[in-house]
Amino acid sequence: MIKPDIPQMDPMRLQVRKHALVNEISTKPSRRWWRLAVPVTVLTAAVVVGTVLWTPTNPSAYASWTAEPRAPGPEVDGLIAACREEIARHDEARRRDFPNWPAAPADVSIVDQRGDLTLVVFTGPQSDQQCLGTPKGMEMQGGGGDPKGRPPLGQAKFSLEGLQLSNPEPGRGEPRRTLLGRVSPDVVKARVETEDGRKVTATLGNGWMVAWWPALAKATSVTLYDAEGEVVGTASAEFE
Repeated sequence: MIKPDIPQMDPMRLQVRKHALVNEISTKPSRRWWRLAVPVTVLTAAVVVGTVLWTPTNPSAYASWTAEPRAPGPEVDGLIAACREEIARHDEARRRDFPNWPAAPADVSIVDQRGDLTLVVFTGPQSDQQCLGTPKGMEMQGGGGDPKGRPPLGQAKFSLEGLQLSNPEPGRGEPRRTLLGRVSPDVVKARVETEDGRKVTATLGNGWMVAWWPALAKATSVTLYDAEGEVVGTASAEFE
């Protein structure tokens, strides 16, 4: 069961209930005012809405995941285009009934590559959208902050912007968690530690950072490093 914080009459709610991969998404109530997650199957030249089934004999979609990211390849351009189409489709559907709904994020801030898994993070003044391309399809999650816009970091090194849990029903996907944050310009590396002992190096870009891992274990802390490799700060991985 999924419990997104979406207005009761939002037409997207039925779509989310029908196709959502997540059972629970952790949010910061005062900053996160909507979330959705829908699965789609990605083909080379088109995006087809669908549901992908996982069985014991079907290899994990996340089998190639690594704790250290790598540089993405040129094929990411096709995924970004497919993600933009899906974001635009959902945005159009929402605006039919909610004309004042904040604009969907359009800027690609981060491309996180782990094995053959590509996570694209779109950001905007009031919302963010994450699009994960896997060998089995494409998964999307989105969130929003304060309708007035995101406050500046100021002197802070880090701001936690999102914690997401994808925990689909058996046979309909695999669990994973994602941590999204903003970082100051002097932070060049960030590492997330989890309850099960993982140390996941985040991908940074355009003042943002993202890390994800294929497990239900929660993040416990975020360690920030400067260009010399020195620790410049540590932060909690929980909303206050």
